[in-house]
Amino acid sequence: MKRFLIVLGIILVFSCAALSQVTDKGKQSAATLDKMRQIDLLNHLVPLAMNKDQIRKVLPVIEKARRDVRTQEDEEAKFLSQSAAKVDKAVENGIKGDVPDKQLLRELNAMIRLFSMKRKEIGDDNAKMVMEVAKTTFNAGQLKAMANSLDFKVYYPGVKPEEVKDEDKINLFIREILLDPLAYDLLVKMQAGPRG
Repeated sequence: MKRFLIVLGIILVFSCAALSQVTDKGKQSAATLDKMRQIDLLNHLVPLAMNKDQIRKVLPVIEKARRDVRTQEDEEAKFLSQSAAKVDKAVENGIKGDVPDKQLLRELNAMIRLFSMKRKEIGDDNAKMVMEVAKTTFNAGQLKAMANSLDFKVYYPGVKPEEVKDEDKINLFIREILLDPLAYDLLVKMQAGPRG
């Protein structure tokens, strides 16, 4: 139940962020935040010194990963729309003083768990797919740069650095950098730019 409330809190934060983007100031803020993230991504991408051919080889697999994510988002939207009437009614009744139905809370919790499991599965599959292309596309120096680009302990605080394999570090780079939703457009522009 506590986890469900945390998840609902996260959803609420994202909903508020989406609503704030409706205003001009919200749109400007969102655009600036995206640019700030792009700077961070470029901080990790530019040192790889990828050539156009390497970028061209990795873009299709990233695009497939993006399609897989969009398909999952569409599936989630379908589930959520099917639950919308029940959720609206529970909110309406709750405002009137009725405690939300435990069965509904269990159903919603199960739905959120299903979404989380599916997202993890898709994330794992996408990272594996990009890893296969990365191993055959990038040279040893570039793969080492990927492995050293992120501070692994920031993402996994309980893990001792000496126990982490380079492949795990590269996998983290793929998930956090190459598969970031903003990275694709940057890579497209980098491929079109003045690279060898």
